[in-house]
Amino acid sequence: MFYLTKYEKTRLLGTRALQIAMNSQILVDTKGEIDPLKIAMMEMEQKVLPLKIRRILPNGEEIILSIEQFTF
Repeated sequence: MFYLTKYEKTRLLGTRALQIAMNSQILVDTKGEIDPLKIAMMEMEQKVLPLKIRRILPNGEEIILSIEQFTF
């Protein structure tokens, strides 16, 4: 399991909130919520965020991680 850095989490939530604000498909039940940032947080908590993180390791190797691989 991996952990998100605060910078990665901020980038993911901001990017997804912008997508939601521009009428992207919402992947969770919003329960009446209309704030894009809160909806993005709900998607992250339920691990259905459709974004990936690319990390470059010190040895130069690149890994791509999906949200399901992270622990919160």
